Parts: sequence; structure tokens; C-alpha cells
Amino acid sequence: MRGYDFNFVLQGICVFILVASIAAKLPSDIKPCAAGDGKCIIENINKVFAEKNQGDESFGLTKLEPFKMDDIIIKQDPANPVAIYLGLLRPVVYGVKNVRALKVKGFGKTPEGRHEILLETPYLSLLSDYKIDGKVLILPVKGEGKSNITLVQPLIKISIDATSRNENGNTFMVIKSLRVECKPKRLAMQFDNLFNGDKVLGENVNSFLNDNWKEIYGEVKIPFYEAIGKQMKVGAEKVFSATPYNEIFVI
Repeated sequence: MRGYDFNFVLQGICVFILVASIAAKLPSDIKPCAAGDGKCIIENINKVFAEKNQGDESFGLTKLEPFKMDDIIIKQDPANPVAIYLGLLRPVVYGVKNVRALKVKGFGKTPEGRHEILLETPYLSLLSDYKIDGKVLILPVKGEGKSNITLVQPLIKISIDATSRNENGNTFMVIKSLRVECKPKRLAMQFDNLFNGDKVLGENVNSFLNDNWKEIYGEVKIPFYEAIGKQMKVGAEKVFSATPYNEIFVI
């Protein structure tokens, strides 16, 4: 249930990184920011989400709306209250164009230390094919078909711990860890074709899932954060390993 907020999170961070990372090729309407200039960085992030969500090859930005993701597989321990196998296949996320940055910390004159980005959006909807089998709280659940999982008004925090390396007179950021946290105001779920299309059972299970979203989200958010954070780290490393930190920011 967390897939959406978070590969969008991959884009959230990569958008921020790309906005600043290829300064020589930035579009004329996006100006490079001084290191540590939170206001400028926030303005650039928000401009990208609002105005360039269809992508911009001039600085390597892929299409954000809708945003295509890799399959998400969640396997919970049978002893957990939410003991399920859930596969979200060929997921596509809608709502990324409405993401806005609220705060940034770090990204100063050196890469070392903690860097944070705080994002918000009215919603993020993950549409996919799904397969589910297991138990949610007290209720068995099984099916496969189309699904819609929507985070309502999520607040998303990305935390990066980094060090640096020097090469040929340049300084590069080396990401030691990247973590994601997300706090939605509500989680809305719809799984079609549960129990081989049994309409009554399917409606009852969907209602149960939505009525108990807080408990469900609490049980599955950690493995979800870990999966999304791992994907985001790979994307961020590609940018920071190719572009010197001293070229990403005006120091």
C-alpha cells in the first residue's frame, strides 16, 4: 500500500537532484541554486513538478505524470496481523504533477552529513494489476485483477546520509543510506475481482480494508519504505556518481 507514495519518492528526489545536477544544461527557466539555499531549491523542485511533469530531455528528466514503476512485491510473515503476499504488477502512479516541496535541509558546501527533503501532495494513486493471498487482521483475502491504492494528502520525508570522495579535483557525493517515510491522512483501496469475482465477498473485503486502513498501513509501511528507499538510492547514486557535487551547486 505504499508503493505509490514512494517511487514517486524516487522521482521526488531525482527531480530535486536533476534540477540542480546538470547545471550546464538546465532549461533557461530554471536557475542553479547556491549550496544550502533552501528557498531556491524548493522553488526549482516545485517548478519541475508543476511545469515539466511531462519530462524534459534537455536535462534528463523522464516523464513524471503518469509515472511508471517497477513491480512491487510485499511478503509479510504469517505471524503478523497483516500476513499477505501482495504483488502490484506494472504499476502506474498518478498525481505526481501536484507534488510540492515544503522544506529541504542540508545540501550545503560539502556533501557530508544528513540531507532531507519534505514533500506533500493532495493524492498519489497507484493503479496496477495485482495478486493477493493471505490474511488481513482477521479476514482471509485472495484474488487477482485490477487495483487502485490511493494515498490521500501524504506527507513524504526523504532522508539521505552521505559522505564524499575526491576525484580529479572534483568532489562527489557518496550516499551511505537513503530512507523514506510517508504519513497519509487516509489510505483508499479498491481491489477488483476478489475471490474470483464474488461481488458480495469482494465488496465486504474492500470495505473492511478501507475501514481498517490505519492498522493495515501500520503493519506494511516498514517493508514498503525499505523497498522504495532501495530503488530511490539506486536512482540517486546514478546522478551523484556522474556529476561532481561542486557542479551541482554553486559553492
